[in-house]
Order: sequence, then structure tokens, then C-alpha cells
Amino acid sequence: MAKITKQLKYATFEYNEETKEFCVQDANGNKITLNKIYSFAFTRFVIRMAQRNWFRSNKSTKELIQEEVEIEDPNQLNLF
Repeated sequence: MAKITKQLKYATFEYNEETKEFCVQDANGNKITLNKIYSFAFTRFVIRMAQRNWFRSNKSTKELIQEEVEIEDPNQLNLF
């Protein structure tokens, strides 16, 4: 039986390759099991949220850098 398990402080993630099920269990013992279709949809959702947050934080960081640094040449594209 091939299982992949990742145990964190407040949750445990488990994937069973034979049954293609993804389980999430929190520290209180609450557990949810997703079949392969729902686990794939959940994975896509998590990746989209991570990308959204990643791009959002990069955009705000760039805006902060441009506000803090005085640009000597306004035609200069790269600050570093």
C-alpha cells in the first residue's frame, strides 16, 4: 500500500495512491476525504490562490520600491 503522508503541527495530509484518495485531518480529529476528481479540483484551487497571492504581493512590493527609490533617469527600466 503506497501512502504519502505529511504531518504538520495542526493538520495531517495523506494521499493513498491505490484508492486515489486525499485525506485532510486536523488536530481535533476532524477528517475529510476527497476522491481523485475532488482532490484534483482542490489542488487547482489551492494553486490558483497561491499564484494570486504571489502575484499580488509582488505587485505591491514593486510599487513600494518605485515609491521609495528616486529614479535619476525616468527612462531607466531596471532599478538594479
